[in-house]
Amino acid sequence: MGQPQSKPSKPSIPRFPQPGDHIYCERKGGLYDHHGIYVGDDMVIHLQGAAKKLGELPTCHKCGDKRVVNGEIAKVCIDCFLDGDTLQIYEYGVTYPEFSKRKRGTCCPRYSRPPHLVISAATDFLERNGFGPYDMFTNNCEHFAVCCKTGSADSYQIEGHIEGVIDTGPFAMVGASVVVAAYSISKGVSQN
Repeated sequence: MGQPQSKPSKPSIPRFPQPGDHIYCERKGGLYDHHGIYVGDDMVIHLQGAAKKLGELPTCHKCGDKRVVNGEIAKVCIDCFLDGDTLQIYEYGVTYPEFSKRKRGTCCPRYSRPPHLVISAATDFLERNGFGPYDMFTNNCEHFAVCCKTGSADSYQIEGHIEGVIDTGPFAMVGASVVVAAYSISKGVSQN
């Protein structure tokens, strides 16, 4: 058998994001991706977690007085969101065969809501601080962005990391689908 093929992470032709797009960028050399919703006017709403506070962000001439933080949700300019990393656009409505070939956390097989509903959801979460506290496994930035786009909070990136550990770890005999299903069930239980 040959070497396992790596899943491509860069989906399609680069383009500037449109209002309502789910955008992301790689962090820590690809260790994880950071996700948000582009709401137009060069601004992004994202779940940033308690570790980052508005006071700790450097002054930005682009954000200016448009920068808003409410709890763990922030609205910042696209430059502050990217923090020097490369902009990528998350795709929705990809076929299941395509989804299975792609790097987890870059696309979703479900279809997106219309852009105005996506922006409305992100804005509502920001205004109410209503998405809940950040948790890497059950309530992260990808959960936030996918929820704004589809109404269902999912993190395919986390599932991909679990699958990677299973494929190479002691759980390889159990099978990735069983452990990912257990993760999904535990995520649902923790949100209730």
